[in-house]
Amino acid sequence: MFERYTEKARRVIFFARQEASELGGPAIEPHHILLALIREDQPLITRFCKLTLPLLGLRARIRASTGPVKKLPASVDMPLSSQTKHVLSYAADESQQLNHRYLSTEHLLLGLLREEQTTAAEILIEHGVYLNIVRDELRGGTIGSADMGKAGCVEEMRGLAAEARDLATAILRKAQRMEAICDELTESSPDQKGDG
Repeated sequence: MFERYTEKARRVIFFARQEASELGGPAIEPHHILLALIREDQPLITRFCKLTLPLLGLRARIRASTGPVKKLPASVDMPLSSQTKHVLSYAADESQQLNHRYLSTEHLLLGLLREEQTTAAEILIEHGVYLNIVRDELRGGTIGSADMGKAGCVEEMRGLAAEARDLATAILRKAQRMEAICDELTESSPDQKGDG
């Protein structure tokens, strides 16, 4: 499965397993891949991220989202979750689309962004890392190039439109989450009194 993986990408998988063990997860999840990616290839993350992603802060955030769990020994077999399998499949697909014969950390980043319904993708999007921007830069595209031509401009606009849709989707999810929390607080509030 990992034949085409570069040494760095293999280390990401190794460190993801270590992160899953540290955080007490029953399987390697996409957020473990993200933590390992930051640990192994910080320059890649800072290349696309508006803010640096501090590893300790992210671990704390992931711990808060997963709840309290017991650290697992390193000897325990750790399977890949179904979402992580999708991430790795997307990474392989991205590598093929870019006509690369290898799979490296940048492909893993693209795979994380494509598996949208994960904590890892949410964190990346919140920090300004968008699928189309990363993909475009990896293809060697330069936004704003003077000799881009009509086709290039159309592709850039499509990319921007897709990016705007991704951002709008993330904002909508946040708003729905906030409304749900408000509803829960309203329902469970002991202060509420009936009018009659």
